Amino acid sequence: MIRPLHALCCIAIFAGLWRPPAGVAASDLSSTPLVPSPDCIQTILRQDTAVPAADCLADVASFNTTAHTDSQGADYPLAEVQTADYRMRIHYTGGDFPDAVMANWPLSIEMNYGGSGWFSYLLVLVETRNGSIASGFVQPAGDRCNDGFARWDRFSENGNGVYRRSATPFRLVNPLDEMDWRNISNALLFQDADDDAKRQAMLQMADPPLYADWLPYAELAHCATCCVGEIVVMQSMIGTEIDPGRDYAVLGVVLYPDAIAALARSDKIGDRCLAAGLAAARQRGAPDGGDGEMLFLYRQSWLELRDGLLANCPG
Repeated sequence: MIRPLHALCCIAIFAGLWRPPAGVAASDLSSTPLVPSPDCIQTILRQDTAVPAADCLADVASFNTTAHTDSQGADYPLAEVQTADYRMRIHYTGGDFPDAVMANWPLSIEMNYGGSGWFSYLLVLVETRNGSIASGFVQPAGDRCNDGFARWDRFSENGNGVYRRSATPFRLVNPLDEMDWRNISNALLFQDADDDAKRQAMLQMADPPLYADWLPYAELAHCATCCVGEIVVMQSMIGTEIDPGRDYAVLGVVLYPDAIAALARSDKIGDRCLAAGLAAARQRGAPDGGDGEMLFLYRQSWLELRDGLLANCPG
């Protein structure tokens, strides 16, 4: 069973700074020719156990992979495993934590347990002092556009990992929100709450408050196929506080301009306002991604722009 495990103990504790990826080359797996094999990863996750390095590490060319592309436009191998219980995609995006004492392998994993859902996990496997490979960190993410498609992006010299996860229009407008609104909405339905009572209950639960009182599903789209951007997060691997009371922090957002522009035709007011703010975002944002067609905005810049969406929205 996949679950959060102990954080890395071999990485320095001070936070580093992340910079937009434009023009930055991705790490090359050739610098780390041996990687944990798919079979080894399954064993570690399913049995919560360490595996001797000799039985775990393999040349990435020794198992079947397909080529995928990271946020800098560099190719990396993707392995896919299928069992009777699930399908697993393993993204060998490369890179490691430069200050780590022992070898380590950050991996981005997606799991499908049947149906359409693909649930993401961020994983770091580490070499132990007795020569085994074990899990040092597991971070569950979401299902596809609902906080899923999570990918490690880069690693600071002093021990923090930066990753991206997908964002719906709702999550992009509320990048600091972490509520599982689907489950909350369903629970309120089972309580036979009418629309107004349901709305008030959801607004009271929101922490931080939702921008303009726009609810997911009502004023803003929030579905597993509604990707319009990404949230960029810095994660401390040993529990060091980055944001008050948290070992992680939202650094900024990535916008998909074409997907956001299409929201101008939405029947939801929040979607249309988000589309109307795209021109201002283009002025503030930095090119992002291998093709430079996406936009990166730091957290404060995006929140300032977001706070003006309603006032500058044509309705």
